[in-house]
Amino acid sequence: MNYFAKLLLVKTPFDLLQLHMEKVVACLAKLSEIFTEFLEGGDDAHLEKINQLAIEVSEYEHEADLVKNDIRKSLTKSFLFPIDRNNFLEILTLQDNIADIAEEIANFLMIKPLTIPTEVKELLRAYIDKNMDAASVIKGIVLSFDQLLEASFGGPIAVKVKEKVDLLAFKEHESNLLRRKTIKTLFRMGDQFDPPSFMLLTRLIEDIGHIAHYAEKVALRIEMVLDVKT
Repeated sequence: MNYFAKLLLVKTPFDLLQLHMEKVVACLAKLSEIFTEFLEGGDDAHLEKINQLAIEVSEYEHEADLVKNDIRKSLTKSFLFPIDRNNFLEILTLQDNIADIAEEIANFLMIKPLTIPTEVKELLRAYIDKNMDAASVIKGIVLSFDQLLEASFGGPIAVKVKEKVDLLAFKEHESNLLRRKTIKTLFRMGDQFDPPSFMLLTRLIEDIGHIAHYAEKVALRIEMVLDVKT
């Protein structure tokens, strides 16, 4: 179902927030395909496939922006809102940052094909997986808003969400450990790369970590909402 069809079905800003998260996840799904192409080959054929997928990431990011704008328009002062509007908008902004960084990484990987040593490649793959795991957890948290609303942001569902927040914080910590290990390995093997490739990989490692970082920030902001409501 496309964006405009889904827009007809939503009823509240929370529905829109969940729709926005679906677009964020769509960006990440395409980015995951890009990572596969990036890690599997360092030739022009893989680069061409990356270019095609990057266009799709940008399209989903644009759709996320459309939803974001609709959310802001829907938050009229006359609308009775169950949580602080500023907290809600901050959750939206942080969530949108995930789509933004996905597009940034996709565009960055279009620059040139790279041949990556196996040791670095395996670390990158584990690092990418950890960040994608974090994104999966935040998706589950945001899609729990229906249940949270029904429970007035309390009860067993709130406990489960807080447990997921803790899980996400741990995954972000693991991501940081993998980032340090990957960067350390990259510098140790730096003589195997030309300067542009080394710079690209260094930047890529930092940007990938932003996925888990922003996911954790969304989760912590939602936890703050729960703490205020309970």
